[in-house]
Amino acid sequence: MMRSTLIRALRWAAARLDGPAASTQVPTSIAEIVPCHARVSERGGPRLNLLLPSINSRHYFGGIHTAVVLYREMLERFPRSRIILTDAAPEADALLGFPDHRMVSLEDDDPVPRQIVAFNDRYARTLPVSADDLWLSTAWWTAYAAQQLSAWQQAAYGTCGKSCYLIQDFEPGFYPWSSQSYVALGTYRPEHDIAVFNTSQLSDYFDHCGIGFRDRFVFEPTLNDGLRRALSSLSEAPSARRRQILVYGRPSTPRNAFELICESLRIWAATMPDAAEWEVVSAGELREDVDLGGVRIRALGKLHIDAYGELLSTSAVGLSLMVSPHPSYPPLEMAAFGMGVVTNPFHNKDMGGVFPGLKSATEMSPVGIAAALVAECQAALARNLRPYSIADAAHAFVNGEGIAAVAPGLATAMLGR
Repeated sequence: MMRSTLIRALRWAAARLDGPAASTQVPTSIAEIVPCHARVSERGGPRLNLLLPSINSRHYFGGIHTAVVLYREMLERFPRSRIILTDAAPEADALLGFPDHRMVSLEDDDPVPRQIVAFNDRYARTLPVSADDLWLSTAWWTAYAAQQLSAWQQAAYGTCGKSCYLIQDFEPGFYPWSSQSYVALGTYRPEHDIAVFNTSQLSDYFDHCGIGFRDRFVFEPTLNDGLRRALSSLSEAPSARRRQILVYGRPSTPRNAFELICESLRIWAATMPDAAEWEVVSAGELREDVDLGGVRIRALGKLHIDAYGELLSTSAVGLSLMVSPHPSYPPLEMAAFGMGVVTNPFHNKDMGGVFPGLKSATEMSPVGIAAALVAECQAALARNLRPYSIADAAHAFVNGEGIAAVAPGLATAMLGR
């Protein structure tokens, strides 16, 4: 979700806790798991607590958005709720997205029903927690924090609040074999927590790994509401596309394989006839153009949903990789809009055939991906740059309930009734 700035800040905080020995260059702390301490709260009654790293726009990618959607879908059953931010205090523009919530200081045990609490600066500070607080987390370090707080409830009150873990990828795979990967693996507690899996493919992967959650809910991906409006407009008047390849570029996220994308584009540029007539653009976190020698990636940055919809409606070909068991939304979005899309398989994941234009490269190498990209570009030219069929309103990705389908049952399970 986010890395460098937040991790440096957390390492600094952890060093303060470690004392003089931490002044050496030898790492002695796991930066993501700065302890979360609690104190007794007298305010009873069930309260849903969503733990997130951040709600600031530069960190607000799909995983955080999905967690917020699930949280909001459950609020009807929870008159009291709280968003707890573990890594970054909210900026003013981020708070505008939560007009029904009030920013509350850590020092206060405030009765306001909808709260946002910054818990990133938590050295020598505590969070008010009652016996009735319930926990919803996503990302392994927020799950770790929720599990700490739940354990504190057990010690303080004799009962722990139920913990729900929104699992959106196999997160030990985000690291080499290491302290982080091992602690991330340890946050999967199939006998203790309720799991909510983002896609059945990911749920199946956990079963394959021997991590079979006893209590689980599964939902399938659906198209963003803003993109659904753009897709509806496109279906009424599909037009020829630009000679444009849309790349989902997130260099800071290793599983999105940006280096592999770049190596593939170099080979594509050398082997694609008339490659110079094509433009390559990147939506995501890339802020500066990247010259690969023979081809340049034009950086568009993180786009507003309307601008992203326009890009999906006008690009001919897409390239989006995810080296994990999670399917990833961008290739589905691209293909729903009729683009020819190159993506990758992984273990039990194979997205080829979900849409006519969605293809899994058969060889996971720069040469293999470049060949698949050349094939999609040539197929687009053979169609006179007309799109593949646009996903209609009946397609499960377009009209499915998605996460809303699991929210009522999850709320009932957490409340124990």
